[in-house]
Amino acid sequence: MTGSTSNNNQEVKASDGCRWLRPASDTESFFESFQGRGMFLTAYWVTLHSAELLLEEDVRLALHHLYRKVPPLRTCFRKREDTLWLCEMEEEAVDFQVVEDADPERLMEQMMGQGYASHDGPLWRARLVRGTGGEDCPSEELRASFPHTSHLVLGNHHGIADGTSNVRTYNLLLRILNDVIAGRPIDDQEQLGEILTNEEFQAKTKVKMSELEKDPETLERLLNEKRAFDGSVPLLLQCYPPTEGTEVKTELLIEELDEDTTRRFIQRCKKEGVSVGSAFTALVNGATIELAKRAGRTDETFKLTESHALDLRQYLSGDASKHLGVHITVLTNSVEAPAAWQESFWDYARTLHHSIHTKLSQDGHLLDSCLRELLKSTHITGKVTSTKLPSQDSVCTNMRNLDALWRDDGQEHVQATRVSRGASNLTAAHFFHTFRKRFLYSLCFSRHVLPGDIAEALTRAIFDNLRSLV
Repeated sequence: MTGSTSNNNQEVKASDGCRWLRPASDTESFFESFQGRGMFLTAYWVTLHSAELLLEEDVRLALHHLYRKVPPLRTCFRKREDTLWLCEMEEEAVDFQVVEDADPERLMEQMMGQGYASHDGPLWRARLVRGTGGEDCPSEELRASFPHTSHLVLGNHHGIADGTSNVRTYNLLLRILNDVIAGRPIDDQEQLGEILTNEEFQAKTKVKMSELEKDPETLERLLNEKRAFDGSVPLLLQCYPPTEGTEVKTELLIEELDEDTTRRFIQRCKKEGVSVGSAFTALVNGATIELAKRAGRTDETFKLTESHALDLRQYLSGDASKHLGVHITVLTNSVEAPAAWQESFWDYARTLHHSIHTKLSQDGHLLDSCLRELLKSTHITGKVTSTKLPSQDSVCTNMRNLDALWRDDGQEHVQATRVSRGASNLTAAHFFHTFRKRFLYSLCFSRHVLPGDIAEALTRAIFDNLRSLV
């Protein structure tokens, strides 16, 4: 079963007041090793509509209540001899500022490049942006009841929370803010959940490893395939090589579909028998092929590789709804796509969909985890550098319908009408989900991997093709 920090015998009180919780996991250590260099940091942009102008003191008070109710927000990382530990901060601290007339998108981009004081904390920050900052289009009824627009831009060290933790946390923030504005009492003892380790997933990985070791010939073949993949060059990098000396800095492009286009896209996916995630991944791959052909490539087929972020909670036994922290892994997928992919798009999307879901049904995520463990030279050992070029063509992180995690009942003073998310990274990462019946997308990329004009062309091609299909 998955373990909790609260019942861990290693939890002790340090002489400086910090509470040592447990040694950091491999995943937490990985994110900590990069965050000081402005990599693998998450950021969210939440557009708010309120009945009255939001008061700074109300938002600040809500953030302090959030700190007390969400265990990951109270954590920091410290070295104990040669081991990195997860600790609880000795003093309550919230990094909050009000910013006037800023561009929330650029602020989100900036936040993805700012590291944290891991030793002391806090490992998260919040900025309230006043002014328009880019209006969204909520329903006429909602606009009438909540006429004032503002924005929260929130960031965190990826070692303390994944997307599911963040969405649940920020939904709780809105609920607390409504309670603060209404003057309702708030129980700080009631916690959103627990910081849990991935012991169950690790146990499953060990079982898978034992199975692999019983067939050395197959294992060696799989390792050779993994080595070949790790040494491969993504298609767009082949076509548009980066300029030497380009800064490693994640930039951000955001797109969204209106309600009608979102509805038609979802309905078409259902009709064609593919998930929205598979169809959109196929569009990402198709746009990549389109740009490669513009650069002069004449291949008849292209084999593109994606890494899909997975929420481990859905693979654990029992109720994992209270699991906070980092519970993610990746699944690698690769299928052939025809150069004339638009002509047979839904056939290609079905092939991709079948490949992904077959791998999931056959514990492909466990296999990938085992192979990474066996080839640690480029995974979670600190040997990966911030200038390393990626092997995969894309990273896809699909949180599906955020409305399932973000409830707006009882939010009578302020509601969220748009949520955009992203994270700094070493490749081109595609973040997408639906929220309030709209499909929202962020491309997070570094110019040392993808030039800005190519990133913009890629995004245009994805959405031009999507609209032509529905």
